[in-house]
Amino acid sequence: MRSAESLKRKIEMEERNVSIRESSPGSATIKVGDDSNSGEILVFTSLCNVYKVQKKELMDKFHALQKIDTEPGERPVYLTGEKRYRGFLIVAFENGKIGKISLESYKTEYTRKKLVNAFNGESRLIFIELIENDVDLVAMSSIKKVILFNTSMINAVGSRTTKGVQVMKPKDGSIMIRVNRLENTKLADPEYYRKSDSLNAIGFYLKPGDEV
Repeated sequence: MRSAESLKRKIEMEERNVSIRESSPGSATIKVGDDSNSGEILVFTSLCNVYKVQKKELMDKFHALQKIDTEPGERPVYLTGEKRYRGFLIVAFENGKIGKISLESYKTEYTRKKLVNAFNGESRLIFIELIENDVDLVAMSSIKKVILFNTSMINAVGSRTTKGVQVMKPKDGSIMIRVNRLENTKLADPEYYRKSDSLNAIGFYLKPGDEV
């Protein structure tokens, strides 16, 4: 795994070019969230762990990468402030399911440096983000089907290992390959893709020129 300093430089470059981007398998890219109004930095990893680092111990949030002792083969995938444990962690998986975890479930009575089973590991994680309020998300499958929905359609749960709810229904072996905030997509007519009545749908074909 690359050094913390190398990862910090890559993160800073990502932040200048795009607001937030998904990590890809084998990549050292880390998705970065806001750390304002936070006393701890949370580092979620590829092995479904979350490391908690006291912000007062850090020069900046990227310094948290030097404070954690990862397992062999483990890499950070998401770094964020804990926002006083308010809001929800959105986790999306390749099997088309998306979970909405109450951030309170990561709060511990005593200072802990590591929590295992930070999210479900049965299907590959393709999106993770802390939200303070419900947002519009766009999901796309491997057969170029797209769904726009609001996270208010997913009930929040206290279980960190929730499997989530089926947002995209597989078709002919398709998988969900991408999830993004609506504002980070390029859709000429976003409402064409919206599902406001129910989820568990195959979705609508991506129109020419649109990007998720």
